[in-house]
Amino acid sequence: MTKRAVCPQCEFILARCLCTGLKLISNKVHIIVLQHPSEKKHALGTVQLMKKSFQNITILIGEDFSKNDELNLLLNDPTHRIALLFPRKESKPLGSLISPAITHLVIIDGTWKKSRKIFLESSNLHSLSAYLIEPIGASEYRLRSSSEENSLSSLEAVIFVLAIIENETDTNSLKETFKKMIDFQIEKMGEEKYKKNYLKS
Repeated sequence: MTKRAVCPQCEFILARCLCTGLKLISNKVHIIVLQHPSEKKHALGTVQLMKKSFQNITILIGEDFSKNDELNLLLNDPTHRIALLFPRKESKPLGSLISPAITHLVIIDGTWKKSRKIFLESSNLHSLSAYLIEPIGASEYRLRSSSEENSLSSLEAVIFVLAIIENETDTNSLKETFKKMIDFQIEKMGEEKYKKNYLKS
């Protein structure tokens, strides 16, 4: 089977290139993505779009980040005010974030089961102030399901956080590109297959 040509910029196949919609977003809050290895190869992973859009972003791949030097360097810097976006028992609603605003946001990218495993194994995350997103409606990520009600993709979660803590940052281009990516995939599989496999009755 011939391997399909991939765009060197957005890294999606050329027939569904997303470059025209990608714009650099000058986010002030530094986004730290802890990505499970299985997500890196996922054809519809949203971190790929985030990497091409956000100016301030660090993406680390793994399952146990306890001894990750790059992460620990960021976590141990006394000038950094860091928040973890993760629904643990002690998590506070995102709206309770008060001034001074955070400088770094840590998110875990993976299925709920894999994200929970990353959190449990990464002891350096346990002392971080944790926040959760309160229900805001259905996710636009119509091609992946979650066992957690009202869950969002990593991209949607970050956009939601930025809308609260730096609402002057324009993320519309990323929202539109994300929607375009999903629409492309639905078009590829066909409306009937999409309705049968992904629409809830």
